[in-house]
Amino acid sequence: MDVDEDRGYYDDGGRGRRGGNRGGGGARHHPYGNDERGGRRRDDAGHNRGGGGRGGGRGRGRRDDGALSFRDFCYKYLREDATPAEAERRYEEYQKENQEAFFDRYFRDHRHDENERARNDPRVLVETLRRRDEVSVKRAGEFFAARASGVLDVYASAGAGVGGDGDEDAEMEVADGGEDAGQQQQQQHKRRSLVPIEAWQPSRLGHDLKQSAKLILRLDAEKGIEGNPLVEGEDAGMDVEDAAAEDAATLEALGNEEGAATRLDERLCYLLRVHGLDYYKRCSEMNPVTFLENVTMQSSFTQRDAKPESGVAAMAENPYAVRWSAALDGNVKRRIAEGDPQVKKLGTEEIERKLEEWIQSCVVKHDEQRFGTTLSSKLFIAEEFVIKHIKTKQAHHVEDMRERLLDDQYRRNVIEFLKLEQNRKANRKNKKRFGGNVMMMMQMPGASENAPFVPVPAGAMVEGAKAIQMKRYTDLDASVGERVVIDYGDI
Repeated sequence: MDVDEDRGYYDDGGRGRRGGNRGGGGARHHPYGNDERGGRRRDDAGHNRGGGGRGGGRGRGRRDDGALSFRDFCYKYLREDATPAEAERRYEEYQKENQEAFFDRYFRDHRHDENERARNDPRVLVETLRRRDEVSVKRAGEFFAARASGVLDVYASAGAGVGGDGDEDAEMEVADGGEDAGQQQQQQHKRRSLVPIEAWQPSRLGHDLKQSAKLILRLDAEKGIEGNPLVEGEDAGMDVEDAAAEDAATLEALGNEEGAATRLDERLCYLLRVHGLDYYKRCSEMNPVTFLENVTMQSSFTQRDAKPESGVAAMAENPYAVRWSAALDGNVKRRIAEGDPQVKKLGTEEIERKLEEWIQSCVVKHDEQRFGTTLSSKLFIAEEFVIKHIKTKQAHHVEDMRERLLDDQYRRNVIEFLKLEQNRKANRKNKKRFGGNVMMMMQMPGASENAPFVPVPAGAMVEGAKAIQMKRYTDLDASVGERVVIDYGDI
């Protein structure tokens, strides 16, 4: 048996010892067991510790169903001298290895919670969506009326924002590494807004005008909103490739039109206040509960920083702007093509299909003109009469099966939500780890093809000659003890 010094427990290759081992080691070896044989330890006075009962130290506390709480995990598996950091690391490993058990436990513990049901239970979500659609229709009328009377305040509560679902990139900060005052001022703008300053490029403004119109038309159609003056005369076609295929000169001319930026901001304001979708935040759409609780007719959408007087560089010159625009465009096209993700959580079509399959499985054919069902002893001369009997006289069985299918859909929705939250937490943790900078993996300039990739702040990811000119980069955002200096040498 080998001892893993890093993890602090014995590794017997997964072979659990039964019954007769010293200390009664339990029915199976657990990778987070104590690091002493047989689960027994001795204190400074030479007394045995933690070895009582079946399983010794590994058998302490509640039975391990794969979803122990942090407290139970520490009591059951960790040494008394384990540091808080070590305990947290071990517990994270334990959670990853038992992820499904933790999801099941969360679902069992929270399935009757009102907020959880409103967000993920198809039986309640359908009513939540109905209220959301009613509010959207009402607000659309208010928005149109305020715009027509000239009292619409597009930039109300500018900078206040709204409480949303949390976007892991909402506070991205990117630096270009400039030395002069103008570049430093531009860096400050980028720290204040998620939107790169290159969004002021006329071709990008034209692109966003076209794309936002298609998005509005799709969302309005889903909620039954008609006669929207913001997109009057726009093509109602749902071909999501149209905007990308537009001639660059046409888009630039559209972006250079007088009032183009104002018209775009009106559309982005409408998307947030009426539909709960923040366009510039990579087409981030709120769940209906958040929309109903937090969004008002004074809520502010994510905005561009003020247009610099010195002009705007091309989008391709800023790697962050390239990634931001690609993510935004991809999410918009996906939203238009795939429809409302909240409606998908109802699972209506799949539930009805599975219910019909179950009804068919209840039909029993005895011979050509004799049919029965597993739900009763009655006989019928044709299959259609059996199905009618099941749906009418055995309706309680049908409803029971429907409830089971709805519970399955509810569980899937909760697990998908938990996975999304898990990814967001991991992204936020990575941002803190790298001092809040967006990190990218790259090979050092001049390195061989097999050279390793290293994490570098996105601000250092510049193209062509600019990368050749940069010979030294210091991560000043990191704490002093963690600063990394990358020396490019003579290249």
